[in-house]
This record gives sequence, structure tokens and C-alpha cells, in this order.
Amino acid sequence: MVIRILFFLLTGLSVLLLSGCSAEAKLASGVKLYEVGEYSRSVEKFRKMDFDNRYYRAQASYYLAMSYYNIGQAGRASSYFQRAIRYGFPDPVAHFFLGQSLRMREDYEEAIEAYETYLEHDVGNRAALNGIQSCKMAMNNPQTTRYVVEENRDLRSRESDYSPAFAGDDYSTVYFSSMRGGDKKRDINQITGQGSSMIYSSIQDGDGGWEDPVPFVGVRDPAQDDGVAAFSFDGKEMFFTRSLYPEEEPMGTRIMVQHKAGGRWGEPEELPLGPDSLVFAHPALSPDGNTLYFVSDMPGGFGGKDLWKVTRSSGSDWGVPENLGVDINTPADEMFPTVRSDGQLYFSSDGLVGYGGLDIFEAVYDAENEEWEIKNLGLPLNSPGHDFGIAFRGIREMGMLSSSRGSYRGVEQIFNFELPDIDAILQGKVVDEEGDAIEGATVRVVGNNGINLTTSTSSEGAFTFVLDPDADYIVMVTADDYYNGKLEFSTEGMEESDEFEEQITLKSVDSDSETTQVSSGL
Repeated sequence: MVIRILFFLLTGLSVLLLSGCSAEAKLASGVKLYEVGEYSRSVEKFRKMDFDNRYYRAQASYYLAMSYYNIGQAGRASSYFQRAIRYGFPDPVAHFFLGQSLRMREDYEEAIEAYETYLEHDVGNRAALNGIQSCKMAMNNPQTTRYVVEENRDLRSRESDYSPAFAGDDYSTVYFSSMRGGDKKRDINQITGQGSSMIYSSIQDGDGGWEDPVPFVGVRDPAQDDGVAAFSFDGKEMFFTRSLYPEEEPMGTRIMVQHKAGGRWGEPEELPLGPDSLVFAHPALSPDGNTLYFVSDMPGGFGGKDLWKVTRSSGSDWGVPENLGVDINTPADEMFPTVRSDGQLYFSSDGLVGYGGLDIFEAVYDAENEEWEIKNLGLPLNSPGHDFGIAFRGIREMGMLSSSRGSYRGVEQIFNFELPDIDAILQGKVVDEEGDAIEGATVRVVGNNGINLTTSTSSEGAFTFVLDPDADYIVMVTADDYYNGKLEFSTEGMEESDEFEEQITLKSVDSDSETTQVSSGL
């Protein structure tokens, strides 16, 4: 998976200084690969290890489990976490990650037990408590939203495709990160076992599909990954993450920036945010271009990877990074921020209450109370897998996101999403007391949602309005030589488009009664 590919997972677990006997040396060789982030190679190494000693079996099982966890294979990870615990692995963190893995497999009751065991050692851990609440929420038949999510097969490859992005308000071209193209052994990234991550672009064709993606930024080099592009609203700046994997020692990730002038992109430059040994990744730019959100493990956070922001002072000068605070950040990971064209912030977390691994959340800042209001986007935008990197088409309720849902390999693909419009179609008819159509009657509809529409009836007395859901309406009818008519109408609680038929009977002013009759139904 790509979740932890763009930067090394610096968990704080120290490298075991093992030397001497062959068992220690064998274990140390695998641990070294794990600690420098080469999870694909460490999987191969640990799978071949066979120890008689329970201690070494526990250590090898734990690191194999963590390696699988970091490449998104929750099923295999959970099996090896259980094995490590069975052999007496001493660090209770194994129970936490077992809970995380089991939750992604939808084994909720077992996951709760794992979280509860971990909480015996770390009382009050927010991520574990949220994990339990997440399992209970998933077990309680959670309701799905009306969003429709479908895989984008035009952009699909055999490897991970993730983090779609648009440049400003141009939605005819999509930019995304991909690990496709690692067909030769020399091109395989030792961390993921896939190809190197590069940024690709694809142009929408005349039929609404997407043309074959072409490389936009990056090189096919197993020692480098580029991904997670973010553009300024005017399309003249692009920020992205670059990860380098030197053989000697782990190295942090950095945020790069490119500028466009005269229709051409300049060379990428590093954005100086802190020491090279730390993680600075996943950039997201506010619409005015003055606030950059990003992910980091720098000191001053709340554990794992946190969301931070930095404000532009002028040109290429940026201020001091500021943590977004405890409302957003947890002891687990908060990553992949994105900003909508209206300034709305979205991000993914596996430490807040959610439906699987990483879930996508909306964050609204309450300036009066100086706090963030966090909302899970729900099912099906989220899933039991990892969901992240959402990109809206402006203020429209449609766009793209990346997800590992349905992939036993932990490979992410790009999905289209859309919130279908709900139309309440009011088909009405205005008649007299004899049931004959009244032509040319004026029909006006007013809603408590601000709708105010007027039309005239046809020769058959018919009128039609297309209204919005979740509102109350009053339909008023006037016609020469008739008393006024009125109908109250509601679309509250609608979950799909529907047609409603109503008839309004007007009484002639020449009749004995002045009472206007209103009946419903044709």
C-alpha cells in the first residue's frame, strides 16, 4: 500500500543491536531492512526465518506482521500479530496493531478484545478507545449515505494508483500518483514491491472517459518516490512529496515545489520546513495560496503522523509550522490532507472513529470557539480498507478518491464518486368544481428553503415543478373568476427522486360557497 510508502514509518522502535549467534544475526538482518523501511524485502526475509527459540519466533513474527501492515495486507498482518503474541512478544503495541488489522478485516469482536488488552497497558489511549467505538459502530448496522462510488477503470493499473488532484478549476485533466511500470526487477521498489511512485496525468476524452495516463513528474528509480500533487488555484504552482531511499540510513521525506512560467514547469525545489531526517509530506494548498497543510512527525505532535500548517509570508517565504491540534490529531496517523475550492479541509485518519483503516474526514474550523469540528464522511466514501486522497470538482458533490477496498494485496485504486441529485417532481392539475381543466391559472410555489417559482397551467390545466428534497412548500393558485386555491406540500425525508401528483380544485366566484376546496391525488 502507499499509505506509509511516501515516508519511512519512524515508530520509535529502536534497532535491535543483535550480534553473536547465528539466530541473532539472522533476526538482525531482517530488522535492519524493516527499520530502513524496506517492507517488501523484510517480508521476504522474515518469511524464510525459522527459529526454535520462542523469543526469536516472537520477534520475527512481530516484524513480519508490521511489514505486512505497512504494505496494507491486513489479513496476513493480523495472523502474524497473533503468532507474535502467542510466542510472548513483550511490547503491548502488538495488541493495538492486531486490533487495527482485525478491524480492517471486519473481525470486530476480536478487534475489540485486542484493543481492550492494549488499554490495560496504556490506559486512556485515544486511538485504542476510538478503535473500540469504531468496531461497535460498524457492528450496529451503520447507515450509508447517498453517495455512489465506482472504480475508475480508465486509470486502473495492476499496482497502486492514488491521490487524484485537479489544477485549479480545470477538471478536464486529472493528476494522480501511481506505482505502475515496475515490470523489470531493477525497477522494483524495495519498500513496496511495486514500481516507483510517479505523478501521472490523464485528459478526459469526449465521451467522459479518460485517456491513457502519461508521466508528469518523477523518474523510474527504485530509490525515489514522487507523489501526492497539490496545485495552486491559478495552476502555476505544484507541490508534491519526494521520498529518497539511500542504502546507508533512513532519510525523511520532503515537500517539493515547482513553478510554471511561460507554459513550462521549472525544476522542483525543496520547500525548507525542517531537518532532512523528519517527515514532511502530503501537501495541500488553500485556495488563496497562503496556507500549506502537510503531514509531519516533527516534535510537538500527538503521536504518529500529525497534520500541520504553515503560512506564506511572501513569495517563497513561509512562516513557522503550526500543529492543527488535538481535535484532529491522535496517537495514530492523520494524513493526506486536501483542500476544496471553497477552502474546506479534508484528511484521513486511522486514529479517529471510522469504518476501517484510514477514513476520510471533513474538518470545519470554529473560529469563535477556536476548535475544529470533525465529521466522518461515512459509507460508502469510506470502507473497511484505506480511503484517502479525496478530490472534489469544485463545490460539486462529485470527484475522485483513492481506496484499497476489495484488494487483498493492499493495492489502492482510484474511484469516482458522486452524490446524485434528488428531484421532487410535482405534477399538478387545476380544475373547477365540475372537474374541467382551468387553463392559464397562475401557480406559485414557495418553499422554506428559499424556492419561489411561478408558472401557468396548460390547456389541460397541468403544471410541473422540479423541487428540492427536505423542504416544506406552499402551492398557491389564482385564476380569473375563481377563488384562490392553496396546497401544502412536503418533501421531507426523501432519499431518492420521485414524482408527486396533486390536484387543486378552484371554486367559481359565481357559486354559492366561498370555500376553496383542495383535494390531493388524481
